[in-house]
Amino acid sequence: MTARLQPATAPYAANVQAAFDRMPGSWKPPFALFTVLARHPELFERFIRGAPAYLPNTHLAIRQREVLLLRVTARCGCDYEWGMRVHYFADEAGLTAAQVHATVHGDAGSPCWTAEDAILIRLADELHDGCTISDEVWHALRPIFDDEAILELLLIAGYYRTVAYLANGLRLRREADVGRPFPQV
Repeated sequence: MTARLQPATAPYAANVQAAFDRMPGSWKPPFALFTVLARHPELFERFIRGAPAYLPNTHLAIRQREVLLLRVTARCGCDYEWGMRVHYFADEAGLTAAQVHATVHGDAGSPCWTAEDAILIRLADELHDGCTISDEVWHALRPIFDDEAILELLLIAGYYRTVAYLANGLRLRREADVGRPFPQV
């Protein structure tokens, strides 16, 4: 499958190059998602500045963030982003192979999940299926997450759904050496 838009190439607009220079070394050369967005420097900058998943004073643990985002990207059928998240964050988040597999092929009732993980899976599924949260899931979130954490969960779920729209709609291929395909059933 061929990507629908070709990436921008160096020399990049000054704001794009500055953003690339700030990225972690393991993200270089810049990923296709970033270089394709670099075709529109103003849009690229708004996209990068809007990334809520890496707030310095986050109210979420990395495991909470990654359980949610792996499920969001899996439900969107976005192995481009899902595979990179597994590569970069699954170990740090303490996710087992069974849990990573269940983000794609399981559900909140999969035996590998803790009760907290299962709530995050349910949240991702409800947001994906209906763009809302049932009272049942809302009441399950409240004892675990403060108001600010819930806002972060909602915002990162939506942001990474947008990432899925971009990656899937543009038919971006998995990144070499870091992109992982969805696991087989």
